[in-house]
Amino acid sequence: MSLSRRHFFRNLGLGSAGLLSTSFVIGRGHEAMAFELGAVQAPDDGGFIRISSNENARGPGRKTMDALRNSLSPRVGRGYPPDNTADLVATIADLYGVGHDHVIVGTGSGAILEAGTRAFCSADKPLVTAAPTYGTPDQAARRIGAPVKMIRVDRSMGLDLDAMADAAKGAGMIFFCNPNNPTGTVHNAAAVEKFVRRVKQSSPETRILIDEAYIDYTHDPGVKTAAPLAKELPGVFVTRSFSKAHGMAGLRLGYSIGQPATLQAISRAWSLGSINTLTAAAGVASLRDAKHIDDERAENARVRDFTLEAFKTMGFEAPDCHTNCIFVDLKRPAKQFRDACAALKVSVGRDFPPFENTHSRITLGSMDEMKQAVQVFKRVLTASSTGAVGR
Repeated sequence: MSLSRRHFFRNLGLGSAGLLSTSFVIGRGHEAMAFELGAVQAPDDGGFIRISSNENARGPGRKTMDALRNSLSPRVGRGYPPDNTADLVATIADLYGVGHDHVIVGTGSGAILEAGTRAFCSADKPLVTAAPTYGTPDQAARRIGAPVKMIRVDRSMGLDLDAMADAAKGAGMIFFCNPNNPTGTVHNAAAVEKFVRRVKQSSPETRILIDEAYIDYTHDPGVKTAAPLAKELPGVFVTRSFSKAHGMAGLRLGYSIGQPATLQAISRAWSLGSINTLTAAAGVASLRDAKHIDDERAENARVRDFTLEAFKTMGFEAPDCHTNCIFVDLKRPAKQFRDACAALKVSVGRDFPPFENTHSRITLGSMDEMKQAVQVFKRVLTASSTGAVGR
C-alpha cells in the first residue's frame, strides 16, 4: 500500500501528536510556509485537499521506510548513532560516476540554492533568473543586495535561453530550473548543453546553477541530467532534491554535483545544515530503489493526464507538464480562483508573477484528491463565468 505524506510518521511508528505536527510543518517546506503558515500548524489537513506546495502525494517507497525503521535504535535519542552521511555521499558519487569531492549534501536543496547565490552573486555580480521560476535564488540575491535580472519565459512557457544567455555577461550566477517550476516545461539535454557552453564562452566567470528537483518526473527521453557538464566545466553545478519524486520532504535532504572548487565556495558561503542519520539512511535506500521512482513517475503521469484533460474539457489550457504540477491559463486572477477554491476546502498555488492575473499552479495530488478537486474546479469556474464567485 502506498504511504502518503499524511501517514508517514504513523507508519514509521513515531506518531505522537507533537512529533507529527512539527514534522508536518517542516515537511511542507518554506515554499508552503511563505503564504500559509497558519494553516499548516495542525497535524492533519482539516478536511482540506492541499494541492498548493508541490508535495508528493504518495510519500517515500517501502524500501525507504524499511531503512528508516532499521536505523532506529536507543542511541537515536541518546548519544550519537553511526553516521550514514559518508555512505550517502558515496552512493550519490557512484550514481553519477564522480569522485566524492564532487558531491555536497544539505538539509534540502534549498540550502544549496541559498548558499550558491550567496557565494557567487553580489552588488556588482547580478543573478540571472527566469520569470516565473522557483524563488529561492531570487530571494537570496535580494537579501544580500545583488541585482536580479528577471527574464520572462517565452510564449510556450519555456525558459527563454537566448535571452538568459544574452543577460549572462558579467553576471555572478544564472539560475536554470529544469524542469521549470511552476510552468512544468523542460529543455532537452542538447538545448541545455548548447546554453551552458554558450554562456561559459561569452562569460567564463558566470556560474550556472541547474536545478533538477523535478527531473524524475519528465517523460521526454531527450531530457538528461546535466551532471556530466557539472563534472567537466568549472562553475557549473547541478542540484537535486529528495522532496519530490522521492517523497521525503519531511526529512529535508538535497545534494549538488560540481567541481570541488565550486562546491567548496558554496559550502563556505552558507550553512548547508547537518544531515541526521535517519535521513541519510533513507536517502541511500531511496537512491537504490529505482523501481519506486519509475512507479512514482508513472502514477504522476496518470494523474497529470486526467487533470489536464479535465481542464481541457472545461476550455482551459496548460503547457505539457514535466513536474508534479500544472500551470493552467484560467484567464482570471490566481487569487480569485484560489480564494474560491479555499472556500470549498481545496488549496491551490500562490501567485506567480508576471502571470498572477491569468494562471494558477496546481499540484498533482493523488488520483482520489484530483477527482475531488476537479469537481471543485468545475464549480468555481462555472460560477465565475456567471459572476457568482464566492456566493
